[in-house]
Amino acid sequence: MGGGLVKRGEPWKAALEQLYKETYPALHVYAMRILRNDAMAEEAIQDAFCIACAKRDQFLSSPNPQGWIMLTLKHVMQNMLRAQAKQQKHLSLDAGVALPAGGPELVSVDVLFSDVSKSEDFQLLKRVALDHYTMPELAWELGISVEACKKRVQRARKRLQKKLRV
Repeated sequence: MGGGLVKRGEPWKAALEQLYKETYPALHVYAMRILRNDAMAEEAIQDAFCIACAKRDQFLSSPNPQGWIMLTLKHVMQNMLRAQAKQQKHLSLDAGVALPAGGPELVSVDVLFSDVSKSEDFQLLKRVALDHYTMPELAWELGISVEACKKRVQRARKRLQKKLRV
């Protein structure tokens, strides 16, 4: 498969599928060695191929498509590990792990903005900003439209911004 993937008349999807079949075992071993989790390894490989689809011109013109997909997988895994470390850091802070002496004292957002935080809209804003809920998830949970959910979060942001300026 060197020197470009697509032969004359062959659709790029078929070439990508062929590369997937040829490289999947090696990609899976590599991802498992780094991530140590089968579900995460599968997700990383899928993300790498999604990137290949999105950047198909760059991918297909590569003289070494196997190397290109392997490097893309490496970057995807690095991003996954960074996100996982960030999430673990947040979880350890939420669990009440003490900060080093002299560091800032953690105070609940509800305490800082007690007059604003009583609103239901502010609770939605907290779930979006701190708990990483998506608008569609919140809208579904509340039984409202996504647009209504966005509007409520937007109102809460404005009230919070106003409070921060005072």
